[in-house]
Amino acid sequence: MKTFFRKSKWRFARILLAAFVFIATCCILWCIPGTEEYFGIQYGSALLKLFADASLGAAAGVISITLVTLLCGRIYCSVICPLGIMQDILLIRRKKNSFIRWTGKFKYPFFLLCIAALLAGVMLPLTLFVPSANFVQIVNFVFREILQWTGIAAATLRPAPAAALAAWGFFILLIVLVRWKGRIYCNTLCPVGTLLGIFSRFSWFKIRIKQEKCISCGACERSCKAGCIDAKNKEVKFENCVMCMNCLDSCKLDALHFTHDRIKPAEHSPGRRDFLIGGTTLLGAAAIGGLGGGMLRKSSKSQAVMPPGAGTYDRFAVTCLGCGLCISSCKGKVLQPAVGQYGLRGFMQPFLDFEKGACQFDCKRCMEVCPCGALQKMTLPEKQQHRIGIATYHPQRCVAYLEDMDCGACSEHCPVGALDMVPYKNTLIPKVNEKLCIGCGACQNICPVLPVKAITVSGVSPQIKVEKPKIEKSQKLEAEEDFPF
Repeated sequence: MKTFFRKSKWRFARILLAAFVFIATCCILWCIPGTEEYFGIQYGSALLKLFADASLGAAAGVISITLVTLLCGRIYCSVICPLGIMQDILLIRRKKNSFIRWTGKFKYPFFLLCIAALLAGVMLPLTLFVPSANFVQIVNFVFREILQWTGIAAATLRPAPAAALAAWGFFILLIVLVRWKGRIYCNTLCPVGTLLGIFSRFSWFKIRIKQEKCISCGACERSCKAGCIDAKNKEVKFENCVMCMNCLDSCKLDALHFTHDRIKPAEHSPGRRDFLIGGTTLLGAAAIGGLGGGMLRKSSKSQAVMPPGAGTYDRFAVTCLGCGLCISSCKGKVLQPAVGQYGLRGFMQPFLDFEKGACQFDCKRCMEVCPCGALQKMTLPEKQQHRIGIATYHPQRCVAYLEDMDCGACSEHCPVGALDMVPYKNTLIPKVNEKLCIGCGACQNICPVLPVKAITVSGVSPQIKVEKPKIEKSQKLEAEEDFPF
């Protein structure tokens, strides 16, 4: 019988390629700024981007991975998905595995629940369980934190405790699941794994068991990371197979083959009951999602400032995966994961925290690295005329207004000249020109008044284009000698 991908050399090639991808991915996130767009080829992100803006690049990525899966199964899960590779690393020295029968009872209902929530306008389940988003969150808020605690790296990201706790919680959950049942996360909770598993049921090349050679010794079952081999019944649940190739090496009788030839009996496939359970869950989730989504949308109204390119909040909420790539690549260090700023609906989605920085006038990195199309790309001149928020002046907090002293820091740092200094008593106070203000937050960030700033920026939806910035800035004061700005 003609076979394909046999024995050690293919397992070795898989390990070598996976190691290269994992190291390259970590380098992209840590060491090589400007290469984060690589994450656009991750299946979950590319699929969302395809629906968000019909990108040709996203379409090419989705079609390529789907075709590879239809050809030879879920190779993506072991070679390209960084979270899958990380699970393989956590599995080192874990030898004993067993066939898992009950995954379909959980994964299909959970997958349909995620889709129903998305249709209801709630991205939260996908934010918490799409692997590319999970991996970036773990790198940003777990691995970086460990390096900062040990003094190896300087502190760069300071997320809210709840955001860091969510990343740590998922990382610990992943470790527990991996040490308990191997790649069980990939076959129960991962929406990408479930979708690719459906495609892999129809793949041309599959791992099959030769009935006449197999003696049901269980060696292949024990070596299977995904628990997809039933040695007793000589069956392979191929939709759960992540193509690690371990079973090919473990069989000493040459009873396992990766082939397109059909060997009887056919491999195990999910029964009708699994799909009935999933269908019932979809109907229930759609009803609950419609009500719950409406409540989440109502609770999500806030003054939080979305990143440039977000457009409207309704669009941003259902396209942003909350992966955090924009947060780690932000030059101004102003982007932070939301905890309650958008309500529960927008947990982990980025917002601009002007206490930590300002949106730099000459930067558009967040739009360039967004892998899921939540931030529409603009040229730098377009971004510089793009309003993401509006400044509000509070004279009752301003030192110039209250104490008749010179300041003008907000006007000096406004990149578009949207703060005119107007006479007041013996000094000047700022006046916001709303036709020019883009909401970059430079004024709020630099304002010396504490604890509540004298000028604040609130978000707008939809984000709009404003008038072209002035060439000459408005009148400014000479700061006092002891003024820190």
